[in-house]
Amino acid sequence: MQPSIASEPRTQGLANRRVQAQGVNASSGWRLLLDRRNLIPFMIAACMVIPVNLIGTFRLGELLVLALYPFYMKQILKALRNREVMAIVGLGLLWLTSQVLSDLYNATTMKNSLRGLGSIFLTMTTFLFFCGLYCRNPRNHLGTLLGAIAGGVLSAGLLYRFEGNNAGYAENIWDFYVSGWAHPAFAIFAFLFYRSHPWLVFPLGIVYGIVANMYGGRSDGLVVLISTLFFVYLWFQVTHSRGDLRYSMRSGLMICAVLLVPLFLLYVVYAQSGALGKAAKMQIDLAKNPYNPMEVLLLARNESVIALDAIYEKPILGHGSWANPGHLRRLYLLKMREIYGAAAPKKLIQDILPVHSVLLGAWVFGGLAGFIFWVYVIYRTFYLSNQLLINGSMGIIAIAVVYVPYFCWHVLFSPNAFARFSWPMSMAFLIFANAFFMRPNAAPKR
Repeated sequence: MQPSIASEPRTQGLANRRVQAQGVNASSGWRLLLDRRNLIPFMIAACMVIPVNLIGTFRLGELLVLALYPFYMKQILKALRNREVMAIVGLGLLWLTSQVLSDLYNATTMKNSLRGLGSIFLTMTTFLFFCGLYCRNPRNHLGTLLGAIAGGVLSAGLLYRFEGNNAGYAENIWDFYVSGWAHPAFAIFAFLFYRSHPWLVFPLGIVYGIVANMYGGRSDGLVVLISTLFFVYLWFQVTHSRGDLRYSMRSGLMICAVLLVPLFLLYVVYAQSGALGKAAKMQIDLAKNPYNPMEVLLLARNESVIALDAIYEKPILGHGSWANPGHLRRLYLLKMREIYGAAAPKKLIQDILPVHSVLLGAWVFGGLAGFIFWVYVIYRTFYLSNQLLINGSMGIIAIAVVYVPYFCWHVLFSPNAFARFSWPMSMAFLIFANAFFMRPNAAPKR
């Protein structure tokens, strides 16, 4: 019988990785994937797309987490002994305290305060629950990925059913109908086949990136292309290098950054031609220098500009939960008018300042402590991923390689929904996958 993906001991060297990479089929991976113990994380992840209106708006997955807490309290208390978990929980409490002080200082309404504090509380409780769920067997994260696929399909179906005539959704079909299930599906595919059939993973990642860009999924396509480039680099390291993988994360990311230059130039050419859709063409046409990646990025994520203005105004305590100051909204619309001219929005319909960044949003609404929390999370994400490259099995490494670029993009350029509904599961996985492989001769507990 072939060894299972998660049972590769930490003491195995690079030579053993080569043997595994060349000689192991995906059958053991399928068994791990279909393990009945994946049912709970599957259900929670799948239900994270279903809104439930009680006092505020919850997700059904969050309510399941709260309902299951008593049954997993022993495992959660055990997980709290882990230093990584304790550090993140401690900084999370500091962030929550800062949010309370910010709301008091800004005289935030009770409704908005409950929304902001509740979001932080639910983020941390979900994180702790998954730490308890993964502390015995981090491979349960496979169930979470399967649940994310099911949730993405469900979300796409509901969106098509109730918003099928929305022109904005039709123009960005990949972002609204595909990426929610396609990205976790790519992670599962890499887990199953990267170790034994890497030449299946490489072309799939390239095709994914190209097709995503053609149908409005520019960011999703970009992060998968980065993951694919890293897969190629890592495979050459494993099969040809005589050294270990100690510095692979740093050097691999540098190589990927260099290789992104010609990819960006191709993007500009095809965007200008209109092959990548109206939104991409307008973005490139508005750039004074379309070959300046920072200018193109800011045009795509222009909310960062107003976030920096908001931080400059109140750098310590921020503007309070769900802040929506009128003068900053007007300033944002003026700046958009300078950039987009007649195509700029005439008004904002959101009931929150559109900072569109987990990292900057935590600072804008909760103060400096929120920013510190996410800076620490970014650092530990890279550190733990690098440790997995050194100690982990190839299947688990594949999941981390898919996750890290996805994490980097969304923590910098996506709203708080990423932090609340996606980050807790993946962070818990990174922590306890590392804890598992750092144990000598580790074997999965049943």
